[in-house]
Amino acid sequence: MKSGLKVGTDKASDILESLRKLTGMDVLVGIPADKAQREDGSPLNNAELGYLHSTGATVQIDGATVTLPPRPFLDIGIEDTKPRTTAHLKAAAVAALEGDADGALMGLESAGQIARDGAKAVIGSGDRLHPLSEKTLERRREQGIPGDKPLYAHGFLLNSITYVVRKK
Repeated sequence: MKSGLKVGTDKASDILESLRKLTGMDVLVGIPADKAQREDGSPLNNAELGYLHSTGATVQIDGATVTLPPRPFLDIGIEDTKPRTTAHLKAAAVAALEGDADGALMGLESAGQIARDGAKAVIGSGDRLHPLSEKTLERRREQGIPGDKPLYAHGFLLNSITYVVRKK
């Protein structure tokens, strides 16, 4: 007796290959080494500044000891975008289960773009980060830097935020 089941195309190897590729990939959001250099000659690069600002730190600025409060722009931005990035990561998994390696990679890329944009939006709005001190505001005015948004004086840090999809 025949089951009536017909196998048109065996995609098992495509599926396994797509899953292998997907599980061997990471989506990272932040400031990679190739985006870290600053255009203003600062002794610290953008990755170092991003870390110090995210976690908070006590540093020397113009000969004075200054305590930077934590301004976790990456954490907030990634959390803000979690529902959307999760949807794209799920779509990547579905594509991998269908044997579509390119579709899986596109899902990872989309998740990275969304999370990157979320982190940039946190700096761009500035309203959820610890406000600047009066001393910092005074120094900005003296230097002719407009605005009072934390982490945004020249846009160097903001412009350095990106994402990468890479092998683990």
